[in-house]
Amino acid sequence: MVNSSEWFTERLNGKYQINSIAIYRSLSSEIVSKIQKDLSVSEVINWIKSETIKAFSSKYAKPPEVGALNNAIGRWNEFIATSLLSEIVINVNQEDNRCIAVFSLPNSQVQKEGVEEASSKFLSLFHNKESVTGKVLSRITPFKSNIFLPSPDYIITVLENESISASVQSLLERQAKEPGSLGLYNFLKGKLHLKDVKAAASLKTSNRPDRRYQPLFEAAMIKSMGYVLEQDWQYYMIASDLSSADRTIFNTAIAPHGVALQQNFKLVDGTYLYSRKKDLLPLIRVTTQ
Repeated sequence: MVNSSEWFTERLNGKYQINSIAIYRSLSSEIVSKIQKDLSVSEVINWIKSETIKAFSSKYAKPPEVGALNNAIGRWNEFIATSLLSEIVINVNQEDNRCIAVFSLPNSQVQKEGVEEASSKFLSLFHNKESVTGKVLSRITPFKSNIFLPSPDYIITVLENESISASVQSLLERQAKEPGSLGLYNFLKGKLHLKDVKAAASLKTSNRPDRRYQPLFEAAMIKSMGYVLEQDWQYYMIASDLSSADRTIFNTAIAPHGVALQQNFKLVDGTYLYSRKKDLLPLIRVTTQ
């Protein structure tokens, strides 16, 4: 029986917080089962929403506030996308005998003066040996501390180190059930080579117009670094719904360094609409071929 004791928190102002992470964690086994049965994202979300409303109403004799529920639904959309991608990569690794990883990063934070670690969590993925004089990454070392960008929602890597494949697969399985965990990031941090990273991806869950520009800034920074470092890093958008403006911008936007170089470099390499697990398989295939 599911324990819902940690699902809600009463605030000092009398309102109630819906603890989306705790709810997803406690329902994770059933969620993964529904994903494996190829239920649509909307069907899974509606089921989680129904379970949440029932638990809240049972405890407080009233339905939860619409705003709090909508915030939780946004998080569940993110978690389901992570679970979907994790399940896909687990299957691909098993079928093709490969070591692919897809994982989230913690939020980037401005580091205190004197701290050697970069503010960008993306840059913290790479091994220190990649930055030594003569290596390509040393090209950005002089201004590494001045590189700021939000963490992409996902990093997709192909690893050639067979000795860690079992650990990666185990962490992917955990991530499918606990998509809020950072186990894979913590395991791979500081170990990757530039060539291991194949792509970054951003998940669009909001229809607010301003939400489309944050991932474009991420894409601009990653693409410009990739150009300087001679890496063909790709950038993709993942969405359950797109407006006509989204389609136009994501399909045609030029990378800013392309303007400076007078070359029409694409900013976003592709957009993937998804409602089921199978919709995201082409993303994994195209980025890891």
